[in-house]
Amino acid sequence: MKILYASHTYIVGENQKKLTAIAAKGGIELFVVVPHVWKEPILKTIYPFVDKDESASIKVLPTKIILPGNEMRFIYMSLDLYLPKVQPDIIVVENGAGALNYTQFLLYKRMFAPQAKVVFFTWWNIPYKQRQPFRAIESYNIKSTDGAIVGNKDAEFVLRQQGYDGPLIRLPQLGVDTTVFVPENTVNLQNRLDLGDFVIGFVGRLVPEKGIQVLMDALDRFDGKFDLVILGAGEMDNQIRKWSDSLSVGRNVHLYESVTHDQVPSVLRLMDLLVLPSLTTENWKEQFGHVLIEAMSCEVAVIGSDSAEIPNVIGDSGIVVPENDPKELCDAINKLAKDSIYRNQLAAKGRERVLEKYTHEKIADKTVMFFEELLSKQN
Repeated sequence: MKILYASHTYIVGENQKKLTAIAAKGGIELFVVVPHVWKEPILKTIYPFVDKDESASIKVLPTKIILPGNEMRFIYMSLDLYLPKVQPDIIVVENGAGALNYTQFLLYKRMFAPQAKVVFFTWWNIPYKQRQPFRAIESYNIKSTDGAIVGNKDAEFVLRQQGYDGPLIRLPQLGVDTTVFVPENTVNLQNRLDLGDFVIGFVGRLVPEKGIQVLMDALDRFDGKFDLVILGAGEMDNQIRKWSDSLSVGRNVHLYESVTHDQVPSVLRLMDLLVLPSLTTENWKEQFGHVLIEAMSCEVAVIGSDSAEIPNVIGDSGIVVPENDPKELCDAINKLAKDSIYRNQLAAKGRERVLEKYTHEKIADKTVMFFEELLSKQN
């Protein structure tokens, strides 16, 4: 089976591990088209990781694009997108049902690889209406696709609302490398950073919808000492710093705008618990919360709000509280602060859940099975 992926997600080497897991299934050749550059509002400019080893199991194909950073509107500056040479059996474009680059692949597929089955991935979990001409473009994409992968339960509902009635599977876009995100003793690093006995963590964009204000309000109610480690950047940065300055002795905030991806496990392992208090808004709700499964893989206990997909990700391996409820969140933090045995039990269950559901290999297994089902269907 020849598979051609396309997504800006796979610019990052760590994210390519899912593709490596798919290629390792045997009898699979895997190629991935990535933009030559990508722009993020927080991480600035990203350039693709390309393994120079000729024996690498996936072939990364950096390709020039226009509108880097605009996930739905960017297109590749290519006249064939490698289709005549690769002749894939499966084409997977991970930029949503209405993405212009998905339309581009569908049109090129008709010209250069008519035998290929074409699949898109979407996270989008809020009902919406497109304006013309984008409504017509999305309609064409949906009617022309052979299969869809959705990242959460609500995305399936939304996609069906948009008129898609074909084969579908629900899977997160990425899994976790459980050989990297592992539990380890971090006492030396904790001492070096002058962290206390109870460390709470938050990892994500510092924007209102991620619920950081709810976490601050909850910690104002919390009557114990704590160290809050925040990894992220965004518009609430100054607000967090002002709040930090107002805290009493023994209640500390450590704010890190960014670290390299290989440093993320070390930061997570500093934490006794990670909190993801996301809020549902008119235009956004939590699509998955990938940091949850990274923390769970490191055997860090997790608390999440009940926004969208979070309860489905956590299951019974953490605590879920009502969103936008500082008192309930404070009570949950208090419970884990005072009961280390229960906290450790949840942490262990979290790793077990990741090993069962969210490794790159588990995601790869289900993905390949879906592709095989698509290929078994006659045109």
